[in-house]
Amino acid sequence: MEEPLVLLGREMAGVASLAGRIEGDEPVPACPGWTTADMVTHLGTVHRWAAAIVLSGQRITEEPDVRATEPLDEWYAGTATALIAALQAVDPQEPAPNFAHVDEVAGFWARRQLHETCVHRVDLAQACGLPDLVWDVDPQVAADGISEVIRILGRRMTLRGERPHVDAPVRLVATDLDRSWIVAPDDQDPTAAPRLVHREIDVQGEAVGTAVDLYLALWGRVPASAVGPTGAAVAWFEGPRVP
Repeated sequence: MEEPLVLLGREMAGVASLAGRIEGDEPVPACPGWTTADMVTHLGTVHRWAAAIVLSGQRITEEPDVRATEPLDEWYAGTATALIAALQAVDPQEPAPNFAHVDEVAGFWARRQLHETCVHRVDLAQACGLPDLVWDVDPQVAADGISEVIRILGRRMTLRGERPHVDAPVRLVATDLDRSWIVAPDDQDPTAAPRLVHREIDVQGEAVGTAVDLYLALWGRVPASAVGPTGAAVAWFEGPRVP
């Protein structure tokens, strides 16, 4: 995968372009009750929050209460520029806290914001009625995002009291990358966050598809049927996986 900061900038440019096309009142299919203006404002707010954490080195649990200005695409571009500048101003290994309490260095936020931006760019594309052929999600970004859903967001959901429904080992298979992931319950504590397993073990369910389909299905941006979950994977895809 390319440098996360480069990829993040590319995704931000895509969001800014879409933000310049919207009316603002289009519904976002994956986020019932949200409009495209809500989505762009949310993403810009999250960029400012992440930048504040990176620059201060402090644990900031609440996103800021911001007021977006018009035109919305220019406001968003400003928040994107601020985040990129913050990430460029610190060493990726500099301590910086995060909500999952793992990988607590500044470099975490480049990857986290990459996936936040990529998924919400897809949201805006869906809201604009653009077909999936032009969503243009990088398969390598998708593969990294699959690992993030398992390692980082599974822990976040568990800390929030919404543990993903992984009660037996499950394998994800990316057919286009010849790559797979195994997620399993913790051996010692079944109530702990599911874990990414780095060795071959017997599984009791699978989901199979392209890396992009697996990524977007985990995020609920395409139906789970796109990756055909079987066995124990069905409960995982039907339950909470991401915030």
